[in-house]
Amino acid sequence: MIDDNQTPKKSKFPILILFSVITITVIAALLVYSEFEKRETKEMQGLYHTKIQTIKTYLNEGNCTQAAFEYAEAKVMREDIVSRGLYYSIKSHAKQAYEIEIAECFANRKEFENAIGMLHIEENNDPDYLLRASVIFKNSGDLSTAQKAKSKAEEYNH
Repeated sequence: MIDDNQTPKKSKFPILILFSVITITVIAALLVYSEFEKRETKEMQGLYHTKIQTIKTYLNEGNCTQAAFEYAEAKVMREDIVSRGLYYSIKSHAKQAYEIEIAECFANRKEFENAIGMLHIEENNDPDYLLRASVIFKNSGDLSTAQKAKSKAEEYNH
């Protein structure tokens, strides 16, 4: 006989099924999201490399303005790619984006304001970049920044 004060024991089986279904659903969602992110990032890398080639083409044509525009877009893409952990060093890939070459393109046209706007000597530790930037600053008449860039280049050469 069952006492009225006793309640029959409930089975834990439905809870285990629910927990299993939720766990499998979460794992499947994570796998799908991971694959989506991987494909999106791979596509973004391809677009980035296409932009770099486009910049190179514009520089060969002497179209500094369009090269600078493409560079700005490539820089944003590169930062997004790096934030996803795909490139170990943004600096090595920044060289591919032709920043100094675009600045030199503007300088050759005597568009020094645009040329100087491309340069980032505070952030750069590449002696070649710094020496080339020094020449641009010197030609623009900014002798103090030219000397600063040159000194920084010499510092990294030693």
